Amino acid sequence: MTPLEPHEKVLVSEDFLETEHGEIACENCHNGNSAATDKAEAHKGFVKHPSIDNVEKSCGECHEDIVATGQDSLHATLSTFTTILKSRSDMAKWDKIDGARKNHCAGCHTSCGGCHVSRPKFAKKGFINGHMFQKNTDPINQCTSCHGSRVGFEYYGTRGQGDVHATKANMDCIPCHQAEEMHAAAPKGLPGRYHLKEIAKCTDCHEGLEHGSVRDHAIHIGKVQCQVCHSQTYVNCFSCHVGKDENGVGYFQNKLEVEELKIGVNYDKRAPGADYNFMLVRHEPTDPNLYDFYVKDAFTNYDATPTWKRASPHNIQRKTWQAANCNNCHGNRDIFLSESDLFDYDKGANARVVVPDSLIPTKRKNVMKIDIPKTNVRTDMVVDAEWLHNNLGKKGMVLIDAQGKAGYAKGHIKGAIALDANSLTQDWESDTPKELVSHEEIAKILGKAGISADDHVVVYAKDAKWAGWFLWVLEYAGVKKVSFLKGGVEAWEHHGYHLTTEVTKRRSTKFAGTEHPEFVADNEFVAENLGNQNFVVVDTRIIPQAIGLAMHGAADRAGRIPGSVMLPLGTFFMDNAALKSPEELLWLLKMNGVTPDKTVVTTCNTAQFAGDVFFIFRYLGFPDVRVHDPSWISWSAMTME
Repeated sequence: MTPLEPHEKVLVSEDFLETEHGEIACENCHNGNSAATDKAEAHKGFVKHPSIDNVEKSCGECHEDIVATGQDSLHATLSTFTTILKSRSDMAKWDKIDGARKNHCAGCHTSCGGCHVSRPKFAKKGFINGHMFQKNTDPINQCTSCHGSRVGFEYYGTRGQGDVHATKANMDCIPCHQAEEMHAAAPKGLPGRYHLKEIAKCTDCHEGLEHGSVRDHAIHIGKVQCQVCHSQTYVNCFSCHVGKDENGVGYFQNKLEVEELKIGVNYDKRAPGADYNFMLVRHEPTDPNLYDFYVKDAFTNYDATPTWKRASPHNIQRKTWQAANCNNCHGNRDIFLSESDLFDYDKGANARVVVPDSLIPTKRKNVMKIDIPKTNVRTDMVVDAEWLHNNLGKKGMVLIDAQGKAGYAKGHIKGAIALDANSLTQDWESDTPKELVSHEEIAKILGKAGISADDHVVVYAKDAKWAGWFLWVLEYAGVKKVSFLKGGVEAWEHHGYHLTTEVTKRRSTKFAGTEHPEFVADNEFVAENLGNQNFVVVDTRIIPQAIGLAMHGAADRAGRIPGSVMLPLGTFFMDNAALKSPEELLWLLKMNGVTPDKTVVTTCNTAQFAGDVFFIFRYLGFPDVRVHDPSWISWSAMTME
């Protein structure tokens, strides 16, 4: 999250003085001496964070009952983290283990102020609205500033399609996670957060599903957790290590992150509402050597607690790929946690979670097939690491690294050239910021880089961002054969291939490509077709921007193009440039009314994400797809709605 400017963090709004809290004298909460005329004397005894260091006086005088329990809430104490950590630890070394925990794993707790006045400490603090107190928390600046990667990214579509509660019902965090849960005191020795009796459950709202009109509810309730059928893929992290750099700054680093969906055995049915047999499981990044920087052999009881643990992804959809057909789950070994999914150090800890073959539901016979639109998927537009390794250096093959200047310098695939995306777009000061430069100029840049229209150009990055965009620009410019490296840099290294810092330069050549203006749509084209039933605009931005909760700094207003379909970039690309199957993507698009018989225009803020997604539509075989090059920054400046 972008840090607040220094003045934003500290300036108190004049409007605050007109509020109920503004009528309370500053020293009532912050201490100090209001009668003093000298700054030093006035601030003697000053409490910078009253809801942390002076909570019973500052908050408790008016909110006594809330403070009484809130001080022991999971938000305030993170007590279950310590409970689980102790279960694995050599308690003779606890002081050193706890010191490492405090340095690296204790920054997420917060107080009353971090939810009702300012950003939490983990999000670099600062008033979000001039010291104004708010009853309900801000989902962007407060909730997901801490719960980002595993909640905010999922809920708001940085990863995946986003959550139906956000996109369809415009719900934030509060309707599910109400004060009763947030302020609840966690009993001493609580095994985990799911054991809190006040925790929100799907059935708090969705009652009596087993008696409703959906047949599958009656079949599966009591057997599987709701999220098994209604979640999308989510990220799993592995092998976290912590330490301090040469300047004494603490850091952590995960060895691996994988976006997937795994079903495990419910090994603990004591949690409220957890009477099912199967649940989604997410790998926590704990490693036996997590705290080696501070203390060796810390986790002598590592196997005491599973590292594949119950998950409740915040990316709910009514219809999902695994539930689209019985046999996407039944008989599908890949979706169930197996021993092959475990590292050697994980096997003992997760023996209870692994689903043996005998428990996997058998494949169903005579199941209705999924109706997936028929297209000519262009399989040659995606290559894997092995193919690239075997074809590097062959005549007519050009490899482009789209990681950016810093990423290329840090390490790239040998033989790859770096292209500057900014050289292909107009600068921010122009009348058409970030739109493509002329075809003539693009051709010169590509030719100078040693690329001709007859080359087979493969593009890769660490993730999908920019790689797909470059492929759009290349096709627009007239390159006849382009491909995307599935899995990007991580897949390359996973296969045991190495990166280099050796810079590659190609001899300049004549590009000689023919422009394809049909791959670009301007504002007029979009406006003229908004009422056309055979036309659809796909908005690839994150959900908060699409629904008007947030906006790009260069946009004139928040919102989206009327009638556009919200499908964020994460819908199409998984973490680390991994791709979903064409069948799943085509099914998902059909569920959202985006089919190959329509003209599809992709849009975003600056055409970057739109260009990335253009590649996916081309790969899937859509015959008429275009990038809205002006995108929202230009559209938002127009007078039309």
